[in-house]
Amino acid sequence: MKIQASTLRALLCLVLAVALTLAVTACGGGKDPETSPSSESGSLITSSQPIGGSGSSTGSTSASDSSSGDGATVESSDVQKDMLSKMSAFYQKNDDTVGWLNVPGTTIDEVVVQAPDNDYYLRRNNMKQSDFNGCYYADFRTNLGARKDLSKNVVIYGHSMDDNPDGARFSQLKKYLDIEYCKQNPYIYFSTPEADLTWQIFAVYYTDISFDYIEPNPDSAKFTNMLSEMKQRSQFIFDVDVSASDTILTLSTCTYKETTNRSNYRYVVQAKLLPAGASLTTPVKVEVNPSPKSPF
Repeated sequence: MKIQASTLRALLCLVLAVALTLAVTACGGGKDPETSPSSESGSLITSSQPIGGSGSSTGSTSASDSSSGDGATVESSDVQKDMLSKMSAFYQKNDDTVGWLNVPGTTIDEVVVQAPDNDYYLRRNNMKQSDFNGCYYADFRTNLGARKDLSKNVVIYGHSMDDNPDGARFSQLKKYLDIEYCKQNPYIYFSTPEADLTWQIFAVYYTDISFDYIEPNPDSAKFTNMLSEMKQRSQFIFDVDVSASDTILTLSTCTYKETTNRSNYRYVVQAKLLPAGASLTTPVKVEVNPSPKSPF
């Protein structure tokens, strides 16, 4: 009998939720997801598992440690448990659930969904209800699931109604235009029911839509060219090595920096998947790019 992918994901969420419950019980309890600091973030692991996943390099942070000085080691296992718990619960409400996204220091801490096309969730919330603000959703071409099954470029969209870094949804990503914020918040957490994943930021930039930065599955040559273009456009130079052998996360949203034909421009934050057991410290080395390639 052929079992649908959605059924497998539901079963997996259930198994993970049970495992989480047992782990928390063994440890004598855990934090309530509603009261845990939203600025801490993580992936779907128990306290006995290493932070991160498989990819290449270092890193991840929580806002609670972001001001602790040079070389502060970051721990985020409690919120990683919360992510699993919240994702598993949300799947019961919407089986389009494919992951959970948490960006430390922002209000971005929510489920990610995926539809058969990129139009369905454009003006719908994550409960499939009409909502002009939309939700966080993965490009329909993006492969998700287990680490080995991920697209080379995992693409997630979200709306920005203005360029206010304290605004709603992906407007919060504009915080990364502040170099000190970048130094103190270098890691993003996007995990799937099948894998706990931690990502380190390597590019923050504006682009016009002529640059195909949202191709999820480029060949090696194209991916190499894409990475070079991303670094050239970045507002900052991050001390992160990225190559065509890596997997990256792309968070894409609108910008109002260009007042004419603004539908042709985007603001992008990109991060590299880190390996399992990576040592996560903050702050990290970031420098201003003296001449970023501009689309304006």
